[in-house]
Amino acid sequence: MSILADILTIVLVLISLFLILVVLLQKGNANGGMGAAMGGGMAESALGADTSNVLTKITRNTAIVFFVMIFGLGLAYIYLNSAEQLADDNALPEFAAPEANSAGLLETLSGAETAAEQAADSLGNQVESAAEEVDAAVADEPKSE
Repeated sequence: MSILADILTIVLVLISLFLILVVLLQKGNANGGMGAAMGGGMAESALGADTSNVLTKITRNTAIVFFVMIFGLGLAYIYLNSAEQLADDNALPEFAAPEANSAGLLETLSGAETAAEQAADSLGNQVESAAEEVDAAVADEPKSE
């Protein structure tokens, strides 16, 4: 659809230039103006004696085509814009990654290491005390021989 809209835009530019040319070829009300300067007499010899009627019809028809093209291109670009927005709405959402604070990360890691060391020390102390209790219990037990 985008390629078609681009082609129609180029056609619209060409129609615009043609419309400007046709308007400039027409004679003014006082038989002067740009029409006479651009060769109004030459247009009369090319199109015959009824030049003003022919140029008027060409101008009217070209203007109608011009406005229909403008309307059609407006609808085409509205469609393209809505299709693009629909595609964007169906896309996966993007989330910004949080900024990494390296100092805070290092503090967290060192705090975790400290907590792990404390837990290991506490567990080691409990194991040693349990081992001492077992040794004491074994030593207090009478030997039966």
